[in-house]
Amino acid sequence: MSKKLSAANDTELALRAKAGDAAAFEAIYDRHVDGVARALASFAGPDRDLLDDLTQDVFYRVIDGLHSYTPRRPFAHWLYTVALNVGRNHARRSSKVIPVDPSDMEKLAANGDRSSTWIEEVIEVTLIRLVKRLPDRLRDVVSLRIGSNFTYDEIGEMLGIPAGTARSRMHNAIGILRQELGIVDQKKGQQNEKRF
Repeated sequence: MSKKLSAANDTELALRAKAGDAAAFEAIYDRHVDGVARALASFAGPDRDLLDDLTQDVFYRVIDGLHSYTPRRPFAHWLYTVALNVGRNHARRSSKVIPVDPSDMEKLAANGDRSSTWIEEVIEVTLIRLVKRLPDRLRDVVSLRIGSNFTYDEIGEMLGIPAGTARSRMHNAIGILRQELGIVDQKKGQQNEKRF
């Protein structure tokens, strides 16, 4: 990527890509592909191939839809709205809910690998499965906040809700995940009940 492209902001790159500049689109892709994939992880579950497919679908839709992009709002907001729509469409088409499977941990343990990487993979797979089961309104906020590290103001703008509502939904999602994982509430000194 040229220095000129790497110094350009997203809106400038998007407008150049809209005008047919392939290098500008490549710069957008390179800049956002990892964040888009993280935002889609809760929709794909632990299936890495599906995650790759959904991520590529987002960028195909961006190519097709760039003609409709106007710089009235930040390009990243437009891009992640496309990503959420791809994730939601997949969730509607996929009636399969992947339950948390304790045998996954047993299979991994049978391999004898107790490294921190193994532990991180188990945690990641379990959390992705649980987040995938959240209601759409909560999963969208989690995907944007944790997956792509947007602020609550940015999330609210993208979803058309107040920032406080985005923050509240994140709090509710964390509460549900804590309960599903059986994490003890320190204030009450007891294990939370499942709410799914």
